[in-house]
Parts: sequence; C-alpha cells; structure tokens
Amino acid sequence: MLNFFFHIIVLVCLRLFACLGMNFVFGKMKVLYFGHIAYLILLIYPLWVSHMMFDLSYGVSVLITCVALVLGAFIFTYLSIRLKEDAFGVMSIALHLMFLAVVLNSNELTRGALGIPKIPRSFFPGDTMGFALVIAAATILWCIFVWWIDRGKLGRQMTALSEHPWYAESLGVSRASVYFMAYLVSGVGLFLTAIFYPPYVYLLTPQDFAFPTLVLYIMIIVAGGPGNFWGIVFACFALTFLGEGMRFVGMSASLVGPMRLMLFGSILFVSVWLRRDSLFPKQR
Repeated sequence: MLNFFFHIIVLVCLRLFACLGMNFVFGKMKVLYFGHIAYLILLIYPLWVSHMMFDLSYGVSVLITCVALVLGAFIFTYLSIRLKEDAFGVMSIALHLMFLAVVLNSNELTRGALGIPKIPRSFFPGDTMGFALVIAAATILWCIFVWWIDRGKLGRQMTALSEHPWYAESLGVSRASVYFMAYLVSGVGLFLTAIFYPPYVYLLTPQDFAFPTLVLYIMIIVAGGPGNFWGIVFACFALTFLGEGMRFVGMSASLVGPMRLMLFGSILFVSVWLRRDSLFPKQR
C-alpha cells in the first residue's frame, strides 16, 4: 500500500511537469495547441535513442535534447504565428500523428512498437520511495519556477496577448518572442518528463504517446481552470488519485480501463460545459 502511494506521487509529478507547461500556451494564452505530445516525442526519443541505441554518454544525449527543445519551440512558434487558431490546432494534431508514425516505423532506431527496454535509472534511486522523493523535490522546484513565470512580466504579457493581441503588440509586446518563451518553458516541463518517466518504468514505448495521454492533459487543465496554477495542481492530484484508485474497486480488470475512460470523458464534458463562457473568453 505504501508503494502504491509513492507510485501515485510519481504519476502526479510527471503529469504536473507536462500540464503546468502546457497551461501557459493552452490555458493562459488561449491558443488551440494540441501538439504537446508531439513536442514530448521530439524530446524524449533523441534523449534515449542516442543514449541507449548509440551508446552516447548521458551528458551528450542531454545536449542533443536541448537542441531539440529549442527546435520544437521554434517550430510551434512559427506555426502559431503563420496559421489561424483553428488551422494551428489541426496542424498540431497532424504533427502529433506524424511524429508518432516516424517513431513507429523507425524500427532500427526506436524498435518501433516494441519500444526501448531496460532503460536504467542511473543516478536515480532504485526503490519507489526514493524515486518518489527525488521527483517530488524536482516538482516543487518546477512549481516554484512556473509560479514565478506566471506572476512575472512574461505571465502578464501572455495574458495581454490572450485578451487582445493587437493592443498588446501596440504597447510593445512582441508576439513572436512571448510565444517562443511560452513554448520553451512548456518544453522544459516535457524535458523533465523525458528525464524521469522512462527510467521509472524501465521502458520507452510509443503506446505512451497516443491521444488518451493528450486528452488527460487537456482534461486536467480544463478541470482545474485554464490559466489557474493552483486549480491545475489540485485537479492533477484529484484525477490521478481517482483514476488509479479505481484499481481497488471490485470489478474485473477488463472493465477498469473502459470505466476509467468513461469517467474521465464525463468529467471533461462537464468541465467544458460549465466553463464554456470562460474557457476562451471574448476579447475586451
């Protein structure tokens, strides 16, 4: 039971890395951004393919991933500026499908659907409790950093661009610069996910980057309130405990998955319905 509790802590921390970063773009700036999993694929595979398949040192793999981090921020910034909101939303989904197809069909590099096994924890503790304590400390630092960004100059510029981009740009707010920084910060959260997640499960598989993961991230942001820092933290804890706690409900294992999807789908529907006027508010 204690190991299960620490397992929940690890899951919450991993989701907070991704959701708090995505909240800047999807929640605070009100951009139809559905490419967060594509961005994660762009970071996690260069890190572990270079380290596990090409036997590069961990430090070199991290440097390669840093290049991918900046490249991903540039790609999404360029597409956000060049495309209309709905077109960018469709394009971000297309990037997700494209990156996932590349991973699935690159058998020599990624081993396709089989994934990359035996990923070591290296300098991370081998036991669940130790791993949970390390990732919890990293999550606290990440939350402090996100809170500082949210309450600082960049956070105010994001809010200004979401309310009325023309007025914000006329006051000297650079849309390209703010978008790039927002995607870069969200990518840092995904970078942390890429560092912690595969060693925790000892495996990197494409099945972890399908649409249910994206829907879960969106559901946490919508349920917690787009742009609401503490709301997302609370929603992440509540939904993770709810989803994992269903394992203890007296039902067959074959029903747990479908029931979880139905429950989360209902929560997402109710959250969107109740927040339909504030999810993407009208411009002032």
